[in-house]
Amino acid sequence: MKPAPHADGPVPGALLAGRYRLAERLGGQDGATEWRAADEILARTVTVRVLAPGSPHLAGVMAAARTASRISDPRLAQIFDADDHAEPPYIVAEWPSGTRLADLLTAGPLEPRYAARVVAEAAEALAAAHAAGLAHLCLGPDSLWCREGGEVTVTGVGIDAALTGAQAADPALADTRGLARLLYAALTGYWPGEGQDALPPAPRPGGRIARPVQIRPGIPAAIDSVAWQALAGQGGGGRPILGLSQLAMKLAVGNRPGPPSGPPPGPAPTLPDRPALAPILPDRPAPAPTLPDRPAWQRPSRTPAPRRRTRLAAVILVLAVLAVLAGGGWLAFRPAGTPPRPAVAARALPPASAAAFGPLGESDGDNPQLARLAIDGSPATAWHTQWYTTAAFGNLKPGTGLLLDMGRPVTITSAQITLGAAAGADFQLRAGGQPGLADLRPVARVADAGGVVTVRPARPARARYLLLWFTRLPPYSSGTFEAIVYDVRLRGTP
Repeated sequence: MKPAPHADGPVPGALLAGRYRLAERLGGQDGATEWRAADEILARTVTVRVLAPGSPHLAGVMAAARTASRISDPRLAQIFDADDHAEPPYIVAEWPSGTRLADLLTAGPLEPRYAARVVAEAAEALAAAHAAGLAHLCLGPDSLWCREGGEVTVTGVGIDAALTGAQAADPALADTRGLARLLYAALTGYWPGEGQDALPPAPRPGGRIARPVQIRPGIPAAIDSVAWQALAGQGGGGRPILGLSQLAMKLAVGNRPGPPSGPPPGPAPTLPDRPALAPILPDRPAPAPTLPDRPAWQRPSRTPAPRRRTRLAAVILVLAVLAVLAGGGWLAFRPAGTPPRPAVAARALPPASAAAFGPLGESDGDNPQLARLAIDGSPATAWHTQWYTTAAFGNLKPGTGLLLDMGRPVTITSAQITLGAAAGADFQLRAGGQPGLADLRPVARVADAGGVVTVRPARPARARYLLLWFTRLPPYSSGTFEAIVYDVRLRGTP
């Protein structure tokens, strides 16, 4: 039975997009509600934000969600799906493992070294978000999910700020102060600011917020000092901490090993190594073609030719020029007995390097650490995109691809591309002299592709960069969508 409509939006049991079953409402603000939901296709728990169709923040929230989906840091909650044309509009994100910091603090403050580790991880994750152009600006105890080893997941990056209209003249400083408040709360169980109902306000002896060690003796001096410098930067705490990377570094230095009394610290999450791309060779002009020596022309007779011979010679000259314009080239003037120039045979052209490539270029490509596997000559290895909930990238981006740098301009006549077995991939082969999406023009298009595909441009393409640009993804066995490229082999002339 379909649930009855509700004045405040959907109700538990409602089904969005034919797959997301709303289970528990977690909260709401500014016309949006947040839910724990079940993805019935993939049988997993997800977080769903349901937005009001007429919300003035809708466009900004969707733009933030799509930008967040391109950030690959595993400490930031992944965005799976977003649709601003659905009724109602929604965003689907990862349901993090672990426990919210807010829930941990209901049992009291955390072990200091564990608290420092969690906030340091969050600072590094937010630094990655800032590098991609997103800030949080709304950090609270519900924004961090913590695991026993000290690993953390940050939720709401970009989206919370867009939803509430939060702004800051210095976003990096604002998020540094936000993490400092979370560190203070984790160390003491008190909140050093306003707008937080879950925790009691921090004591203010003499009208000034107490330092963490004044509330909880035994906090290591180095951690207390970092918390104070990041929070206020005043009064005997040393120079203020003004940035996220600086905060992470200070906490790492101050958090020396010691026996924990709370959740035991563990190894930092291991990120996959990203292989360095092969060096890009400078552009070198292609060598000028070597033409066969031409015999000297016979000198004209000193005896004046009759007028009709002059006319005939003029006609022959006009025909020769027309032959050149029609593509005859220098062969139209080749004297008798001179052999024609042999055609240059196409040959294999291995790329110098490969890189994942997104709508913003190499900065937001999918799985960049795997890109080299598409040109390593092995059919057992592959580059693949991230997986998405729909063939149209979950409405998160217009496309994604693989950029090949040839090292110098070459002429491409054909490409053999080995894809995953499932058909359904739409892609373009784009070529150009610069590695920007606008500079790479389509030279061939393929629809509903799978397996081994041979692509031949309508005319040979002269370019240094080639882009395999996917605009639609094939289905994968798990019910998701992704493109797989096992091998790319190019042929042409240098």
